[in-house]
Amino acid sequence: MRAICFETSRTLLPVQAFALAVRLFSNEDVHGAMAAALIAGHVSYLVPEALAFLRTSVANHNDVRVQDCLARGFDHYCLNKGYERALVTMEDWAKDPNENVRRAVVEAPRPWTKKEYFQANPKVALAFVASMKADASGTVRFSVGRALSEMGEDFPDLLLAELKSWNLHHPPVKHTYMFAAKNLHTDMGTVFQKADH
Repeated sequence: MRAICFETSRTLLPVQAFALAVRLFSNEDVHGAMAAALIAGHVSYLVPEALAFLRTSVANHNDVRVQDCLARGFDHYCLNKGYERALVTMEDWAKDPNENVRRAVVEAPRPWTKKEYFQANPKVALAFVASMKADASGTVRFSVGRALSEMGEDFPDLLLAELKSWNLHHPPVKHTYMFAAKNLHTDMGTVFQKADH
């Protein structure tokens, strides 16, 4: 579906593609909203209204499949802007009151350290995602934990150092930790010892 949507948008002018996305979003079938998120994401780096549409209209949809497409669409924005330049927008989205917007920021670049910029700058990726470890939403914290766990596969020492600094007596942080540390099998005890003091 993603490939079909992107190929469709390539045959249109960016503003035409965005207009198509808006029309599709009004379709009662969930696939219309999914396609709308992908097409709008494809042109969002060229059409500011498309990026705003993702953040407002798409983020308010109640189907998780649409939210997954929101993340994919937002990643297309970041990819085309360049992840380093997109960080300002990502930081803004990370403070949005809508948990779907915050989740999209975490889900969009996954796996983070497979992206060229973050592979070269893993501390930037880790610090950004870890800054959301105490998010009010359990769904966002789950995404944060999984993203950090993936980073730990490539940079276990960086992740371990980050986790050792966490206050695991704070329930939201401990919730995120459960997912973030799951692949650090041999080092789990070291982290827990710090939490028990």
